[in-house]
Parts: sequence; structure tokens; C-alpha cells
Amino acid sequence: MSQDIVNAVNALQKVAQRIRRIEQEAREALFEKDDPVTHRKKLEQKTIILMELPDLVGPYCQGLDKATRSELEKGLDPFAISAERASDLASIFYMNALLYPEDYKEGDPNDLERFIDRFRAKYLPDVTIPALQPPAKG
Repeated sequence: MSQDIVNAVNALQKVAQRIRRIEQEAREALFEKDDPVTHRKKLEQKTIILMELPDLVGPYCQGLDKATRSELEKGLDPFAISAERASDLASIFYMNALLYPEDYKEGDPNDLERFIDRFRAKYLPDVTIPALQPPAKG
């Protein structure tokens, strides 16, 4: 097991959890507080995080072998590309739908969580992820 893979997966999990919190805050703003301005800001925040996802996780990938790093980067790029499209369109609907397929059912993992689960199952089966380590300098 590579500590670098553990760190990359941990970083991804933290981003996924942050996105879920932001989505919840967006729903609360719209449906509980009738605050469409905050709702939009939260969805824009989610979109920015997804656009920056490869950069956010990049520092944790420095020590990965070339093939593993490439697989991770290729897996994250579609999230960033879709988020950039949503941002360019400034579409609340599109920003809200990021990470969710048409057949999504409440409580299921979203697309990012499923990607993390597949990556983790491949490289870290039966491993408990410890606390996130700071990225290596260099």
C-alpha cells in the first residue's frame, strides 16, 4: 500500500464530503429560508470546487506511479470539464445536476463518490483510511 494513494483517496473523500455539505446548505437556503441568492452562491461554490478538483488533489498525487496518477487524473477531468460547462452557462439547473445521473435516487452515491469507491476498491481494498497527511513538498 502506498501512503500516496491513501492520501489521494483521503483528499478526494474530504472534497466529496465538502460538496455534500454545500449541497445541503443550498437546499436549506432555497427550501427552508426561501433564499435563492444563497442557493445560487452555494451551487456556484460546488461548481468551482469541481472545476478545481484536479488541482485540489494534484499535490497528493506526486508520489503515485505514472499509470496510477494518469488513471486518477483521467477520472477527475470529466468532473472539472462538466463543472466548467455549468459555470460558463451560469445554469442553476446544470450546477445542481453536476455529479448526478438522470436515474439518481436520493441516498445513492453520486458520480464522484462512485469514482472514489472504484478507485479505492482497486488500490486500497480492505484498508481503513487514516487522517489526511499534508502533501509532499516538491
